[in-house]
Amino acid sequence: MLIPLVGAVAAGLGLSLGLVLNVRLAAHSGQPVLASLINFLVGMTVTLILALLGVLGQASFPAGAEAWMWLGGAVGAGYVVLTLFTARLLGVAASTAGVTLGQILGARIIDAFGLLGQPVRPVSVTAILGAALLVAAVLILARERQTVQAQP
Repeated sequence: MLIPLVGAVAAGLGLSLGLVLNVRLAAHSGQPVLASLINFLVGMTVTLILALLGVLGQASFPAGAEAWMWLGGAVGAGYVVLTLFTARLLGVAASTAGVTLGQILGARIIDAFGLLGQPVRPVSVTAILGAALLVAAVLILARERQTVQAQP
């Protein structure tokens, strides 16, 4: 359990770092969508190399996958563009907290109803409390950003 948890935290740290890198790239290019495109081209190159090297095991092309299963890249593109927009306005911390809140809410809805073939996992009081705390964190971080911007 510890290794997957560390991996998940590392992925989250990577998202925060990637967001900052993309925000800086968007500032230099003047265009968040172009920065997103560059992000995906670099990411595609890295993942292609990893796939060709067989990192995390050998695989075959998912020819039998249903059409809706191919939409993850479109969702990822939306994520990158939206976070570039929100991070510029909210700052990296509040934007990342907001994204995390969205991930938690989305995951809880998917689990609660067993959407997209996932097993049903009922919502617990603990999960609701955790989401409420995250809502509070998002509001606090957004308020902090607003307060810092208002200072001369």
